[in-house]
Amino acid sequence: MAAKRPRRERFPSSSSSEEEDPQIKQFDCCPIRVGKNVDLASFTFEAPSFHIEELFVGMGWVEILTLADEVYPSLVKDFYKKIIFSPGTEITCFLKNKRIKITRDLIRSLFRLEDGGIRLYTTKTIPHTEEYNPVVAYRRVTRKYFDASARLSTNQLTLTCRVLHNIIVHIIVPQKGHHDKVNHYDVFLLDSTLLGRKLDFSYIMIQHMNYVLSGTRPKALPYGMILTKVFEHFGVSIHDSVDLLPKATDTINISTLKRMKIFKEDGQWVAKSKGFDDESGPSTLPFEGGEEMDEDEDVPPPRSRSQRPLSSTSGFNDDCFNFLNGRIDSLASTVDGLQHAVSDLQNTAATIQSTVGGLQTSVDGITSLLMLFTPILAPDSLRLLLQRCSFFIYFMLCRMFLKIENNHCSYISFLLSFEL
Repeated sequence: MAAKRPRRERFPSSSSSEEEDPQIKQFDCCPIRVGKNVDLASFTFEAPSFHIEELFVGMGWVEILTLADEVYPSLVKDFYKKIIFSPGTEITCFLKNKRIKITRDLIRSLFRLEDGGIRLYTTKTIPHTEEYNPVVAYRRVTRKYFDASARLSTNQLTLTCRVLHNIIVHIIVPQKGHHDKVNHYDVFLLDSTLLGRKLDFSYIMIQHMNYVLSGTRPKALPYGMILTKVFEHFGVSIHDSVDLLPKATDTINISTLKRMKIFKEDGQWVAKSKGFDDESGPSTLPFEGGEEMDEDEDVPPPRSRSQRPLSSTSGFNDDCFNFLNGRIDSLASTVDGLQHAVSDLQNTAATIQSTVGGLQTSVDGITSLLMLFTPILAPDSLRLLLQRCSFFIYFMLCRMFLKIENNHCSYISFLLSFEL
C-alpha cells in the first residue's frame, strides 16, 4: 500500500527535488477541473419553471456561479504541489514568491458570501444533521420512494434536480469522470438548494480540496476559475503563464438542456431519453497517458452473470417495491389518523362525563328546593313544577348533545313561561 504524500516545507528547496518526488510528480498527470459558469438570465427568461436563479439567489452563490475567468493550468498545478493544510481551517502555500493563505473569511469576501450556514462535508457516508432527513430528501429530488442508502443516477432525478446536479458537480464540488451518478452528498446539496437551507460554501471548498489530495494519488484538481481569483488577490504574477479562456460549452444555459436531452414540448419541459449525456469534457484539461477515469473506490465491483437480473424482472420488482412502499405509507397515515380520532373521542368522553356530573349536581339542588316547598304546594302545582323541571333538564341535555337551534330553544322557553 502506497504511503500518503508527505508534508512539504513551506519553502521548497528546488525544482529538481520536486521532480524526484514521485508523489509530487503525480500532479503533472492530474486533470484540472476548470469549472463552469451559469447563464442565470437564460434560465430566467427561457426556462422560468426551473427556478434556477431563484434557488441559487436563496443559497447566496450567485457570484460563484457567474464567475468566468481565465484558468492558468501551470499555476494551478504548482499551487496544489506546494499546498499545506491546517486542520480544517485554512490553506497556505508559496507561489512565485507570494504567500497565499486561503481562509473561509477570504472566500466569503471574494465572492460576497454570507457568514454562517451549515458546515458539513462527507464523501462516503450519508450526511447527518438535525435539519436533514435523508428519506424525505430522496423523495423530494426523485418524486419517488428510495431507500436512503440507494445509489441514484441522474435519470431518476426530477428535471429541475438534473439541472441543479449538473451545476453542482461542475462548480460547487467539482468531480471528474462522468456525472450520471448521484452520491449521498449530492442529494444533500440538491435538497438544501431546493429548500434554501444555507450552507457554508467556504467550508465546503476547503474540505473538498483537502479530500482531493487525501488519497494515495491525487484526483482531478478542482476550482480552476476560483483559484485565478485567488491568485489575482494575492498579486501572483500571471504574465508568463499560459492561460485558458472559457469556451462556449463552459457556460451552462439553455443549450446545455439540449445536450442533456431535455426539450420543450407544448410548453412543458420533458426528457427525451433515460440516459444523461453530459458534456464534461470541455471543463476538464486532459493529460497525456490516458483518458480521465473515476476513482476505483467509486466504482462498484462487477457482478457475475448469475448475479445480473433480467431487465424486465428488475423493472417489475422495482414497480412492486415502490407500490408496496406506497401502500405501507398510506396505511401508516391511516393508523395515525385513527389514533388521533381515538384520542379525540377519549377527550370528548371525559368532557361529557364532567358535564353530566355537573348536571347531576344541579338536579340534586333542584330536588332539595322541591323538598323545601313541598309542604306549601298543592299536589297539582307540585306535579306541574316537576314537569317543568323535567323539561328544563331535558332542554339542557339537548343543548349539549344535539346543539338545538335558537328557534327551537324559544319553543321550549315558551313552555317554561307559564306561572304556577
